[in-house]
Amino acid sequence: MMLLYLGQGLFYSRTLISTEDEESYLALGDLALRGRISLFQDELTGQRLPIPFYVLGLSQVVFGSSLWAGRLLSIALGAVVLALTVSVARRLQGEAAGLLAGFLLTTQGAIVAYYATAAYHAWSALVLMTAVWVLLQPGRRWRGPLGMAVASVLTLSRTTMVPAVPFLFGWAWVVSRTRIKRVAVVALAAIPPLVFLLWDPTHLKILAHIPLLGGLVEPLGYRSILYFQVVTAADLPTQLWSLARFARRYESWVVAAAGIAVTAVLLRRRRGRWTTRPVAEGLVAVAGLGAWLLLAHLVMFRVNFKWAIAYFPDFAPLAAVVLGVLAVRLWERPGLPRAGRAVLAGSLALALVMSVVLVRIPMMPTPMPIPFRDDPVQQINRAAGRLAELIPPGERIFFFGPAMAVHLAGRLPYLQQLMAPGTFATNDGDARTVSRSGVWGGAEIERWLGREVRYAVVNPAHLDSYAAAGRRAGVERIRALLDQRFEPIGRIDDAYWSVLEVHRRRPGDVGR
Repeated sequence: MMLLYLGQGLFYSRTLISTEDEESYLALGDLALRGRISLFQDELTGQRLPIPFYVLGLSQVVFGSSLWAGRLLSIALGAVVLALTVSVARRLQGEAAGLLAGFLLTTQGAIVAYYATAAYHAWSALVLMTAVWVLLQPGRRWRGPLGMAVASVLTLSRTTMVPAVPFLFGWAWVVSRTRIKRVAVVALAAIPPLVFLLWDPTHLKILAHIPLLGGLVEPLGYRSILYFQVVTAADLPTQLWSLARFARRYESWVVAAAGIAVTAVLLRRRRGRWTTRPVAEGLVAVAGLGAWLLLAHLVMFRVNFKWAIAYFPDFAPLAAVVLGVLAVRLWERPGLPRAGRAVLAGSLALALVMSVVLVRIPMMPTPMPIPFRDDPVQQINRAAGRLAELIPPGERIFFFGPAMAVHLAGRLPYLQQLMAPGTFATNDGDARTVSRSGVWGGAEIERWLGREVRYAVVNPAHLDSYAAAGRRAGVERIRALLDQRFEPIGRIDDAYWSVLEVHRRRPGDVGR
């Protein structure tokens, strides 16, 4: 099982195209660990909690600027998640359930692929499954406070995983039988986020991105990144298609769930009525936590359900546990008819194969690359080397596009541009709010391109897409300044990497 997971993880670590999440976590994490920036200073949006930056940034501090190093660290975290998944399912239903849950997880290629990216997915799953594992240890007298201590790490890790904390709080409260333990649970739930918010006034910026709390920090000039973007709600057909895409992305588990459901129906028809067995300790809690998080994500991304697809891996091990436990419980029923066993065995066999052979992951280029044969990692390293040749060290640059090559080249754009191209604001009329919320607009374009930088690196496709998304005036001004004051000095174009055009200020143009 572990060899299968590691083999897939290593393959995806070399063949997936880098994402905006990887760019920001590695680059900003590196700078934060070296003490060069604060993650909540004015130039950054502050919508992401700090721990994943430090975890992933550690790979850059130890091994140098490297996309592959960050991905290998994430794969290692995912391996621990796999072990915890096996252990949790084994605790609920025995050895067979543990093995089945583990194989369901490691054969779901899309999940493994997400864990092979240098982002927050494996870390979030690790914290969540560790908290669940602790709460399922009846022999530990202090499992409630210990589980809550682990769960509280989520409040400093991922905003989208914070809804798990109140659920885990209730679980920890129930398993804590004495007053002192329950007091400890309350303290461990409340103290970490309070300390975080009070430690530094700039940490209050995170509240701008939380519904109903954003108004508290508006007087400080903090606004959610969504305030500066044009977000159009999807219509009903699009939402339904997004749900279908969700099922298709993780189709092996849909097949397993369908097989379990059909088997349960066949068992009922054989017996003529529903029969119950004692529910394994914690199964209801694990299933409830998974359902709660899925519902919370659909509510958070109600504007467009398709965004929830990429966040499911953060709590996907819970689904693997539930499927593994339910399948084994059905298989062990003495009255299960032969047709039921055939359906269950067939659906599980198909589920354990299909998403290893056919993986639906948007970061995989077509045709599929071969690792270490001019793969995306090698191409992005080559692009970084070319940037380092064209731009002298120590230069602050204007940058618009995928930032990984710039980070690997050791060249530093403005921090507002390093988080993601989405920080290019459409609503930039309030200069104070723009300057404090980590976004940039017309005033910054005039200052940066008009006066400050000698080099600019842009991706033409990004300019086109943002011009079509309500930022036409800003894009046209960027292009005008590049034409008037800069000259092209290089173009980087790889099959798996996006085009980067490098410009240098014309001799004699000192800006004004």
